[in-house]
Amino acid sequence: MTRRIALLAVVCVGTALASSPGDDHWQEGLRQFAAEDFRRAQDAFQEAVEEDPRSSKYTLWLALAMGRRAEKMSGLRKLTSAPPLVKRMRRELERAIELDESNLDAYDALQVFHLQAPSIVGGRKDRAREIAGQIQKLDSARGAGALAVYYEDVGEVERAGEQYALARQLDPDEIRHILSHAGFLSRRGAFTESDELFELAFARDPDNPKVWRAAATAWVLAKRESLYSRARQLIERYLETPDREPNPDPKSEVRELLKKL
Repeated sequence: MTRRIALLAVVCVGTALASSPGDDHWQEGLRQFAAEDFRRAQDAFQEAVEEDPRSSKYTLWLALAMGRRAEKMSGLRKLTSAPPLVKRMRRELERAIELDESNLDAYDALQVFHLQAPSIVGGRKDRAREIAGQIQKLDSARGAGALAVYYEDVGEVERAGEQYALARQLDPDEIRHILSHAGFLSRRGAFTESDELFELAFARDPDNPKVWRAAATAWVLAKRESLYSRARQLIERYLETPDREPNPDPKSEVRELLKKL
């Protein structure tokens, strides 16, 4: 099982404003998820699903909690308990899409699953490419971003870069596309172009924790020591700031970045 099997790149898992029968359980699940008690989070999301079996949102978060639990398993449990849990995660993601065929976050999560999960639990690169096409039919910019993720994963770097740029072109006001392209450029060592995009993101939305995290992560992973001081400030600010919205990215991953500085 890969470490980031449930993590979405620069993802924003949204929330519905209308209340649903299982919202109390869902909110409890979010609290447990933020505390990184994924077992209790899964239980709470399961209760939310039982209260409202038609909720794509609850089903998606149930799947995310399962994925995180599997990531944290080690030793014998990694071999025995994680695979069936990951298989169930995939089924829940598929169910979330069945319940709401416009749930782009569920498509994103399912694509990441197929890119990162081994074939023994159902991961398929060709399915990841198909999912990118499905996303494209719903949202051309998100579809370009999904294609970019796919092409980068399979090593088609030039095509990935084209799609990251296309996503920005199609939806220039969406911060996620700016951050995704900036991160890609940083991974490719194109630091000047990457920095320009990160500065654009800072200018557009200076108080967005996702911007702080994306920039700091890119700088630390690229070992850009001249930017370590700024990265540390951004990370510390990120860890001190409440999430604007439900966040599928555990803060412990950001704390790990501090150890690299």
